Amino acid sequence: MITGILIIARLGSTRLSQKHLIEVKGKTFIEWLALRYLSKFNNEVKANNVKIIIATSVLEENKKFEEIFKNSLVEVFYGSNTNIPLRQLECAKQYNLDQIISIDGDDILCSTEAASIVYNKLYSGVSAIKTEGLPLGMNVIGYKTKYLNMCVNNHTQDSKFETGWGRIFDENLQSINIGNYNLNEQLRFTLDYQVDADFFTNIINHFDNKIIALSDSDLIKYVVDNLIFQINSSVSEIYWENFNRSKQNEI
Repeated sequence: MITGILIIARLGSTRLSQKHLIEVKGKTFIEWLALRYLSKFNNEVKANNVKIIIATSVLEENKKFEEIFKNSLVEVFYGSNTNIPLRQLECAKQYNLDQIISIDGDDILCSTEAASIVYNKLYSGVSAIKTEGLPLGMNVIGYKTKYLNMCVNNHTQDSKFETGWGRIFDENLQSINIGNYNLNEQLRFTLDYQVDADFFTNIINHFDNKIIALSDSDLIKYVVDNLIFQINSSVSEIYWENFNRSKQNEI
């Protein structure tokens, strides 16, 4: 059984241009993200049971991902430009993936611990599951390819599913709570604005290579105890306004 950890990213952002390519400590944000998953699933990747793939769109600008990962174990797949679930399904078919763990490329420090929980749940037979309770940008969702195929086929494949694309999933999507950090609405671990880039830069500069295997609890403790969340908490309201507006435009 092959699991694909699909990092969803593309380089066409208008709010923060080329945001995945911002460098800290000699590596781009997306490299730090991929390194965390390569470390967590090291044995599975070596055994070819897990593939880590940048799932991007067919636009030419995204070829830069190939340059970044050309000498690594990370693959790059090009698929649907505006339909993320369809892109994932296309990727699953190309790589013969039995199940998928979906990681938003904006979530630079997305929880590898949550991904491990989802990985084990999928192997136990669960069709689809998501974690809850971590800060915005740290939770993880995963599903069997058959389940994704069913959900995609229930919607027109030429639809635009980018913002809030998880709405295609039905009631069979289970959830598992792994914390209550989400109660603190000031905690924001996602990359949309310059202050978000400043937030991640601060953290990576502080931990350096230790960030690759850092636990969720130690990461969040640093952010809370040192008031690092104040760097980008001010954009939370505008983020949700833009999110809901974009989502409404896709319906």
